[in-house]
Amino acid sequence: MNLKQLPYFIAIAETGSLSAAARRTGVSQPTISDYLHELEHELGTPLFERRQRRMLPTEAGAAYLQMARQVLILQTRAQDMIQNRHLQRKQSIRIGVSPHRGVQCLAALYQSFIKHFPQQEIAPVEGYMSEILEMLQEGKVDLCFATTANYVFDDSLCFLPTQQEEIVLALPAFHRLASHASQEASQAALINLSECQDIPFILMSPDSTIGQASRQLFSQCGFNPVIVFQSSNVIMVNEMVHSGAGAGLIPAYYAKPSKDVVYLRLKDPAYLFFAVAWRSGHQLTEAERYLIYLKTRLWDSKNSNKLTNFLWPEKLHRIFQEFEPDYPIPNIQEAALAKRKPS
Repeated sequence: MNLKQLPYFIAIAETGSLSAAARRTGVSQPTISDYLHELEHELGTPLFERRQRRMLPTEAGAAYLQMARQVLILQTRAQDMIQNRHLQRKQSIRIGVSPHRGVQCLAALYQSFIKHFPQQEIAPVEGYMSEILEMLQEGKVDLCFATTANYVFDDSLCFLPTQQEEIVLALPAFHRLASHASQEASQAALINLSECQDIPFILMSPDSTIGQASRQLFSQCGFNPVIVFQSSNVIMVNEMVHSGAGAGLIPAYYAKPSKDVVYLRLKDPAYLFFAVAWRSGHQLTEAERYLIYLKTRLWDSKNSNKLTNFLWPEKLHRIFQEFEPDYPIPNIQEAALAKRKPS
């Protein structure tokens, strides 16, 4: 067994195909195919079977996959110990964040992080996502807690999706469409955004991720909303809706119960996607991986109903195995198959 080739096996298990595994690992498909053939010959048993045009681990393959992940975790920890763990000087991780959500997230995880890594410092850098990603490319920040509405990222950066969150309509309680809605976003009635053409809107500024997502939703519905107020502050947008000035589109996280506002889910759901980003070629340190773990774990504890339908990437799976091996993560392959089953 060649340790350097373990990522080949994990890539096959995650992507479900030799060609996709080859693209991910940067080698040719024949190289991946030869590696798998030699490994199965060495072990004396098939490690994958084809089902629904996808390669899925056999029982032996699943056991080998589990051990491969553990080996890579131990290898990475050994590298961390040599390179970082025993350095006496303080080290700083520069993290690009949005002014509101990102700052709240950092504040919530800070104490847990410092307790685990007392020799590390967190240096937040605030700004719009476009600004933060540009700084990441230029090496001015080390990590970015990124938010996007379309899941399209730059090839020069690595993105690890961690969460998704629904966008909901915030509506003054006196409006005719609010009569049968719930104040809780999780129990909200469904509505077509096209029914809201007579409503004035308070929107996030077009430079923000939620502002871009909102305008994309209106475009898909085929109408231009009457915008009476714009802000770069999502809390300001929510407060303006509470004042009765109009309706707004906000992340479900900010949908709080109130006698003045009700929240309605969209029949054609729209989501914000959250990810951690870093420059291509950068090897995540143990401290950086622990930050990713805390960020995702924090979200899961507060939004248990939102992560259940999120298909975890293999790398996120491995990070949780490193810091909390018993955490109940859905099987990646089973989740992928379930998504393709006809309803």
